[in-house]
Amino acid sequence: MVFEELGKIKRSSIMTSIVMAAVGIVMIICPPQYVNSLVAVLGVGMIVFATVVILDFISGTKSLINYIKLTCALIMFLVGLAVLIFENIVLIIGIIFGLGLILAGGIGIFNACTYARRAEREGWSLLVGLSAILVVLGLMILINPWWSEPVRLFDVIGIALLFSSMVSIVRLYIIWPIKLEKED
Repeated sequence: MVFEELGKIKRSSIMTSIVMAAVGIVMIICPPQYVNSLVAVLGVGMIVFATVVILDFISGTKSLINYIKLTCALIMFLVGLAVLIFENIVLIIGIIFGLGLILAGGIGIFNACTYARRAEREGWSLLVGLSAILVVLGLMILINPWWSEPVRLFDVIGIALLFSSMVSIVRLYIIWPIKLEKED
């Protein structure tokens, strides 16, 4: 039972990394004249994703982690609505994304130091370094003056998404190494 859940989490993490990389590429290659459309699609995507998580909560078991997911989904729903309603919402997207990168980097450092190091996994220090770079990227997005140009901000966020997805894949490999099953 526990290993089935861990397998689900690992598959979900891999899919999330692939989607993040794809969104990062789209944000980088998006022509400047389509940035407003991309922002609208981002808002709609946030609303749809939040709705799916809320419906999953309603139909699923009520545990602490599901309440945390519900809270995050409600916040994401409100941010998605704000993206669609307000015109100059790029500043908020940058702030949220910067904070998200800082949080992801902090979680990566915590996981590397707590789980990978104690389990004597090779490469845990690499994970600490990559996660620290994520924290620095998040700080750069928070304090740099890219807010006046949404195109430049989207390029930076796209690059950060690609890097973040790469760090997620490295984290999965170090914490949950791939084990090839032997056939009889």
